[in-house]
Order: sequence, then C-alpha cells, then structure tokens
Amino acid sequence: MTVQWISRLGPYSEARARLGRSRRLWRHQAAYGAETPPHRVLPETRLSLVTERHYSRSGTLLDEQHWVFGPIITPRLYAPAPGTVLDGVFLAPEEAICVLGVRPDELVDAIVPQSDFPALNLQAEPPQGAANALAVWAAGMIRRTRGQVRAARLARHAGVSDRHLHRVMTGRLGLGPKALANQIRTLTAIEHADQSPHPDWAQIAYAHGYSDQAHLSRSVRAMSGLSPSALHAERSVESEIFKTRTPV
Repeated sequence: MTVQWISRLGPYSEARARLGRSRRLWRHQAAYGAETPPHRVLPETRLSLVTERHYSRSGTLLDEQHWVFGPIITPRLYAPAPGTVLDGVFLAPEEAICVLGVRPDELVDAIVPQSDFPALNLQAEPPQGAANALAVWAAGMIRRTRGQVRAARLARHAGVSDRHLHRVMTGRLGLGPKALANQIRTLTAIEHADQSPHPDWAQIAYAHGYSDQAHLSRSVRAMSGLSPSALHAERSVESEIFKTRTPV
C-alpha cells in the first residue's frame, strides 16, 4: 500500500490513506540537522503499535525495536534523538482486548515491548457477547460523531440505562462514554484551531458542541495544562499551520 504522509506538527505526520477509522497510521521522524522544539503529546485514549528505528547520518539502519504505546493520561514533551523514526498504527481502546489481550487502562502511560504480548493479533475477532458488542458500538459512535453524541442518547438508542452503558464501557475500555467523548471532542477542537493562524475560539466552541468559549477553555486547559491560545501558539511554532482537514 502506498502511503501519502501529511505533515501535522513539525516531524509528526499522519497517513492520508486509512485502513478504517481505528487504523490511522502515524510517523514521527527526527532528522539530522533539523532543530525543532519538543512535541507536546496530548492525552489520547487510543493505543499504538510502534516500530522504532534509529539511523546513522548516512542512512544506515542501526537498530529496530517494537513497542506498544498505551493510552496517554499525562501530557508530555517528546524530543527524540536525531535519526529516530517512529512508525505507528493507532488502535482504538475498544480493540485492545481482542488485539492485545488486555484492557487499555492496564497500559495507561506505559511503553511496553510488543514481545510482552504473545497473543498480539491484528486480525483478531471481537470477543462475543452482548456487553462487548454494546461497548464496541458505543465507542464507535462516539468516535464517528467526534465526541458530540451524549451518553444518554446512546443508551436510549441501545435500549439500556445510562448506568448500564457506563458500567459496560468502563469494564471493557477502562473509561465511560462521557470521558471518551470529552477527550475526542477536545482533541478535535484543538486540531480545528490548528488550521488557522488566528482561531475564532467562540466559533470553534460552538462548532464542537461546547456551551461557550469558557467551557472549551476549561477542557483544553484540563487536557494540556495550557490555555487554548498558549497551546495554539506552541503548536504553531512547532510547525507550519496544518491547513488540510483530514477525517478524525
């Protein structure tokens, strides 16, 4: 498969060609002689299967390692050594059990060798059962609506109570529908702001279902530790503004 890499933030890029919403490919490439500020990695419910390679200045492959990156709760600054290339495949949290054999919350903020998961299987079938099917369906709906569907609406559509939906998703994913929706919605709003040198924060808040600009500001600060304007300035310095909208 030919992959067209689209620059997002400095050395970080994502593939235009996707293998489904939960199979988006990403790459972080630290070139020799290119000074870039550290990349702020924001909280993320998805996991990643990662191949890390290190190259010499002449392009010779020095070594290769394979990792599982767990969901991120704590934002961090990342600045790999020159010659480092990370190639990753995102896994939605609802896929963790069938692909890795563990719940995603067991790997929060963890980087673990892929060899620790002997049952790793990208072609694994989802576990059977009504509860598993409900968790996978609800998580998929939250992702497709970019976090703008309410948990109560999902529960009504599924014919279950809000409490039952929360219990099922927490049991399978380690987080409930509201927490998952909040994170996806905030990340989507941040990426929306990346497309403009001077974001209209009130308009972005409205477009992404926030009650007002202050509501959006609280969500961004809770996620990143920075105000929306400070985070946008940091991301703008890190790279040219990413102007091409890609599906989430």
